[in-house]
Parts: sequence; structure tokens; C-alpha cells
Amino acid sequence: MPKGPDDTSERAAEDFTRFKQHLWTPYTHADHLALIDAALMQVARGVETAGAEGIRRLMIFTPPRHGKSMTVARLFPAWFLGRSPDRRVLLTSYAAAIVIRHSRFVRNLIRTPRYRMVFPEVRIARDSAAVESWDLDGRMGGLDAIGMQGSVTGRGAHLLIIDDPVKNRREADSADQRAAVWDAYRSDLFTRLEPGGAVILIMTRWNEDDLAGRLLQQEADAWKVLRLPALAEPEFEPDALGRAAGDPLWAARFSAADLLQIRASIGARAFAALYQQRPLPREGALFRADWIEAARVAVPPALARVVVGVDPAASVEGAETGIIVAGIDRAAPPHAYVLQDLSLRATPDQWARAALGAFAAWDARRLIVETNQGGDMAIHTLRTLDPAAPVQRVHAAQGKTLRAEPIAALYEQGRVHHVGVLPALEAQMIGWTPGMASPDRLDALVWALSDLLLVKNGVGLR
Repeated sequence: MPKGPDDTSERAAEDFTRFKQHLWTPYTHADHLALIDAALMQVARGVETAGAEGIRRLMIFTPPRHGKSMTVARLFPAWFLGRSPDRRVLLTSYAAAIVIRHSRFVRNLIRTPRYRMVFPEVRIARDSAAVESWDLDGRMGGLDAIGMQGSVTGRGAHLLIIDDPVKNRREADSADQRAAVWDAYRSDLFTRLEPGGAVILIMTRWNEDDLAGRLLQQEADAWKVLRLPALAEPEFEPDALGRAAGDPLWAARFSAADLLQIRASIGARAFAALYQQRPLPREGALFRADWIEAARVAVPPALARVVVGVDPAASVEGAETGIIVAGIDRAAPPHAYVLQDLSLRATPDQWARAALGAFAAWDARRLIVETNQGGDMAIHTLRTLDPAAPVQRVHAAQGKTLRAEPIAALYEQGRVHHVGVLPALEAQMIGWTPGMASPDRLDALVWALSDLLLVKNGVGLR
């Protein structure tokens, strides 16, 4: 039996996705929006039950033009106030003008006949309808919109929505600006939250020490984090949509090819922040993102020699085992090509099988295996699985910086090319600075490239 208008309105009042579909004609649904909608409904539940159920702290990280501000800062407040007209919403951003536009949208949406079909008792008060602050007629609820540094004195909120607290990378990289945002949140905004209230943070992750980074460092258990990178990166964390590595978030709008073109245009660091929501350190580390980006290729040339670098983990419970496949061409001087990153956290048997599988798949010359920690066991494991495998032991006699510096120089000269995007490896490289413990993937890379480009020239690092 067909559903009538009353059924449609009732379902829209109970289900946020149906509300969007009913109220906003241009709305196009997508899998990632379904995840966001479900989380937002749990936020509403958290406020409605004063924290007894649902979610009270939510971070949402998605790429530009993927519907987050429309969903979170415009349509959700309208639905939330329809369900809870005696509660207040506080919208804030780095610029008051941004949230004032959001506020105007919400206010005007509530005035529409289609909204009143869903929430017939909710109306804007005529004597308090300024775009930056308005109330609901005959109720205690309403909405306030202010800039991140604006005054919130006297204004309370049951729902605080922060839509990008910093403007751009320059501000995010400023320690003073990050401190100002932190103080604004901790001393002003958070203190306005009513008992049982909820906070939603949506932002571009330009810097590891940004507002989200500090909150996660200090109170990670309190926050539900929904990170939806433009290109799936299951090597960093399980993908919320179960995508394979490199799959686009919203293929109907941005294909993988489109996103890779954007990455090439704006650079690795901007893409990691804006599209992957994974902040990379500022330039100044030993390896630089622009060196990697400038030399990146889609397909390697004919290779003269391929090796597999292996940095075994000291224990099963410890770090990953680094497994990097690289080769050199026949040019003079030769260029190196980083072909594959197969690093993983696994038992010795599992990582050894992965390394031997790469050795066979790439018809490699040999396996380069660091033997500083548990080296005899690593060699024994490989020999047990394949007694004929040519294994080259390497032992680190020099410090990590001295081993890595010649490789960084090769990157600077444009003599090392990554084939495609290797996000986990590149994040380790760009994030590592001398003095830090060098991570597994980077160590395996250094051993492989040293064997290919340095050892035969008498610059061996063993």
C-alpha cells in the first residue's frame, strides 16, 4: 500500500537521511553520507538522553565538496531543532561570515512549507530572527552563529558545531594561531555547553597539533572519529566503508583518476590534509614531499635489477616488518624505482612468505635483510621456507641518520621515483626527522636503495 504524505513526514522526523531527501531537492545520497547521517542521529540521541545513549563527541573528516558542511552545519541543525525545539545550537568557524551563511540557510529552511510538513509546531520567532542569532517561537531553542574568536558570553548550547576552526595551512602551521584556537575552544566554547550537550568537529587536518590532534591526545576515548579519506588507505586504519586501497570515496563525483590529478596539481602535503585528512609535518624533515611528488611516475621503465629490502620487527607484538621492493634502470647514472610497499604486522612466517612472494613476483636479484635485531631468526625463517633464496645480510654499524642522508640526497637529485602512490611509506618518510627512531618501512627502503645505488660505488652503509 503506498505511503501517504503523513507517513513521509513522520519518517523524515525520525530519520535524518529521509529528512534531507524530503527537504533538500538537490540532495544526492552516497555511502559515505549514510555513515555521517547515522553518526549524527546518534549525536541527537546523545543530547535527547542527556548522554545516557548515543554519541556526545564526534569528529568528521572528509574531503572538500563531499557534502559535509551541507549535511552537518546546515541540514542537521534544522532536523535537530525540529526534534528538540527547546535546545540551542551554537555554530562556529574561523570566520563569522561562514557560519552566518549556515545560520541563514537553517533559518530559511525552517520557514518553508515543506519543513512545516515534518515539524508543524516549529517556527522562527518574529521578534528574534536576526541571521546571526534567532529563537524559535514560543520555545527556548534557537541558533547562534559566531566566529571562532567571537564572544559567546551569556550564550549556552546543547549542540556545538565547529566547522573548520582554522582558515588555511598558514594559520594551522602557526603555533600562536593553534594556541588561540585551543584557548577559544577550552575557555570559551566548551564552557558554553549545557549539561548533556554534544560537540561536533569538522575540519581540515593541516597539522598534527591542531584542535582535533590536541583533543585526541588528551581525551581520545571520549570521541567518535569518522575519517573518510578521498582515496582509501586501509594500510593506516580499517576503512569505514570497507574499500580497497586507492578506491575513491564518491566515485560518481570524483574518480580515482580525478583525485590523482588533483594530488599532482596541489602537492602531497595539501592533498594529504584536504583530501585524506591525514596531516603531514611541515617541510624540513630529511625527506621532502615535493621531492617525492616531482619524481613520481605511473609506470617504471625496463629495469636492470630488482631487490627486496626487509627490516624485520623485533617481536610479533612490536612494529611492522618493513618490506620494500625497488629496482634500478639502465641509465647512466642509474635511477631507482620504488615499486611496492608490502610492509605488515605479522608473525615471522607470515612476513617471510610475503617477502619471498615479492621476490618471486618481481624476479628480484636478492633479499636485503637487516640483522640487527633477531637477525639469525629472520634468516633462519627465510631459509626454512626457501633454502635457495639469495639473502644478503646487512648490519647497521652507522646511525640511522648517516644511513638515511645519502638516500635523501638521491631523492633531492630526482634519482629515486615512486611508482604510483605509496601513502604509508611516504608518510613515514616525510614525518621522520633525525634523532627520531626510524620506522620499519623507511629502514627497509634505505637498505634496498643503498644496495641498488650506493654499495657498488663504495659508499656502503653496512
